[in-house]
Amino acid sequence: MVKMFHPGAQNYFNAGFRLELWSGNNEFTEGPVWNPEGYYLYSDIPANLICRIDGPGRRTVFIRDSGCTIADRTFLSGQPGSNGLAYDAAGRLYICQHGNGAVARYYQGKLETVLASPNEKPFNSPNDIVVSSDGAVFFSDPPYGLKDQQLRPDLRQPGAAFYCWRGGALTAFCSEYRYPNGLCLSPDERTLYVCSSKPSERKLLAYDVATLQLQRTLAEENCDGLKCDPQGNLWLCTKEGLLLLNREGARLALIGLEKVPANCCWGGAGGKDLLVTAREHVYCLRGLLL
Repeated sequence: MVKMFHPGAQNYFNAGFRLELWSGNNEFTEGPVWNPEGYYLYSDIPANLICRIDGPGRRTVFIRDSGCTIADRTFLSGQPGSNGLAYDAAGRLYICQHGNGAVARYYQGKLETVLASPNEKPFNSPNDIVVSSDGAVFFSDPPYGLKDQQLRPDLRQPGAAFYCWRGGALTAFCSEYRYPNGLCLSPDERTLYVCSSKPSERKLLAYDVATLQLQRTLAEENCDGLKCDPQGNLWLCTKEGLLLLNREGARLALIGLEKVPANCCWGGAGGKDLLVTAREHVYCLRGLLL
């Protein structure tokens, strides 16, 4: 299950972690996020739900119609619901909505749209999202939520992009991908890592958070979601499994799973557990960090 690429890889994580299957009866899981009150949330995209999960078999519906409330869905794919989820410092939940083509926010029982469009038309299908400690929102907007995963410039946007919403201004950046996907911040929040899961776009890029300028190509890798650990190493959700890279982009280790992982997040006591959404499954890698 664990493959080491580097002789010192065992110094980066606990190879004796415990793999637990927490849920196996979803449709397609994505966008996990840890709530400091002691539970996780994740999206089940085809079911148009956000679920809460507290442990093995302890799943409940948190928000219904979480990503799509429109009547005409003929131009959408079979995944109209919510995708990426992220909390801001105030505890407000940001939600990527495929079907609505928007970014919504949930707080104190109220769900509202905060970013409906970069112009006169909705976004394509906001996919993954992260919020910095100062409130800047970064998200990807590929056409995965649209029929045949193709752009519909007549209804949505003419191109795909990553976006930054900061200080009331929305900025599109990164023209490197047709299918922008996962993104995450470095521990010091100076660098934003972005990636695509398409084999033709095999590059993990690092952007400067302050300027939104490309810094470098960190590695020639594909992934869906990704997260940094506190040391700045990157955990990539790939078709091979969970791939661990160091800060220089070198492969350290690979953790194989029964199902292909889509996204992950840190949580649990001390933030040492990794919750992984993987197709219809949700796994928890208990005690993964040292």
